[in-house]
Amino acid sequence: MILLHRVTKRYSNGREGLAEVSLRFADGSMTFVTGHSGAGKSTLLKLLLLTELPTRGEVMVDGVDITRMPSRRVPLYRRRVGVVFQDHHLLARRSVFDNVALPLRVAGIDEGETARRARAALSSVGLLGTEDQLPSALSLGEQQRVGIARAVVHRPALLLADEPTGNLDPGLSRDIMRLFTRFNQQIGTTVIVATHDLELISALAYPVVELEKGRVREHAA
Repeated sequence: MILLHRVTKRYSNGREGLAEVSLRFADGSMTFVTGHSGAGKSTLLKLLLLTELPTRGEVMVDGVDITRMPSRRVPLYRRRVGVVFQDHHLLARRSVFDNVALPLRVAGIDEGETARRARAALSSVGLLGTEDQLPSALSLGEQQRVGIARAVVHRPALLLADEPTGNLDPGLSRDIMRLFTRFNQQIGTTVIVATHDLELISALAYPVVELEKGRVREHAA
């Protein structure tokens, strides 16, 4: 369970990324967060990843206020979270396999298990057989799927996606969303997707949180 209670994030320039936001995300749920640029979508995800801290308020994950978490525990917490970015952030000079295997190697998983899980993750996104290629040899849609494989290879309890289809055409965008729904339905991963693509999410029967100037404008279940 993720619970935000009256969360405000004010930046050093005085701008409020979020203002008095209270939200709840149930375990195993999938939710879309929408709103115009600057509405607070990315700020919300950064708070859940602990790359930003709120100015005030509580961010509870499984009953623990992560905003008060000791710094030594933050890396362990982040191992429970997978992140997909708009521009996928792949390592250009490393193979597809190495990109996907990176979170497991950081966690100290042995190479045999790392190889098995990395190939399984690539298979789940339809890219088994591309292990030895560099990201530049793949299409944009394939690169984004590599990013998704990397995000789920360590079997996170929470998957965050920040405008994951922003650089893709409508057909590829639908394919990416199908991957998220499959991880949610088959594995039970809690998925939160920040996107401005209202047409795309209107075809999917999942809750939508609409942010406007850092506040919750609407929360449709």
